[in-house]
Amino acid sequence: MEELIYQESYTLQTTDLNMHKKLRPTRLLELVQLVSGHHAEALGWGDALLVPRHLAWVVVRQKIEISRMPGQGESLALTTWPGREMHGLCPRYMEICTADGESLIRLCFLWVIMDLEKRLMIQPSSIGLKMPAADRDPLLPLPRLPRQLLEPLRREVFTVPYGFVDILGHMNNTRYLEMAENMIEAPCQGKELREVLIEFTHEIRLGESMIVSIGREGDLYHIKGKKGEQDIITLCLRYV
Repeated sequence: MEELIYQESYTLQTTDLNMHKKLRPTRLLELVQLVSGHHAEALGWGDALLVPRHLAWVVVRQKIEISRMPGQGESLALTTWPGREMHGLCPRYMEICTADGESLIRLCFLWVIMDLEKRLMIQPSSIGLKMPAADRDPLLPLPRLPRQLLEPLRREVFTVPYGFVDILGHMNNTRYLEMAENMIEAPCQGKELREVLIEFTHEIRLGESMIVSIGREGDLYHIKGKKGEQDIITLCLRYV
């Protein structure tokens, strides 16, 4: 088996940046998804195993702490490893550092394997997958939403556009953060994202709509999307 601790390097390009010349948060999530997928393939847990069985890895919760968002031309080292599986929930950790070793971003993601036909989570053991954990301390506690969200100050209707839908036929997990940043003030004002907590509760598909409630207290935002009575997404974002 390949090593449980995996690293890739990446140098930021202009297309990775926002108008403030910093890494776009959505692009950060895309890079994390890409590197995690490469590691899963190397471990034998990737598409080669899952696609013929009509299965896929899906993220259900994620927590990110950012000390500084990198900018144009910076070279990054992305190091990732799996944590210990718990009842089908598979933690994955990642640390993103500069080439000089400055720690910039720490992440913890909870992944599950989803049956794409039944749209239900399955246990890895049901397809013979044993999920070893790397011998490395977790970077962060497992992501968990606050007990109470901020009271919403306003609500908007959001309809899933074509460009936000991925090969699984639903709105890609990275696009919820893009949606949120287009609805709030802090990013446009040049404030930098420092903390991200997201829970993906149900999927939403092309052309479907949800009501997005936005609460704010200083530079902390709580954003919740619901389709009827069904929770779709919850984001907690902090800026400085």
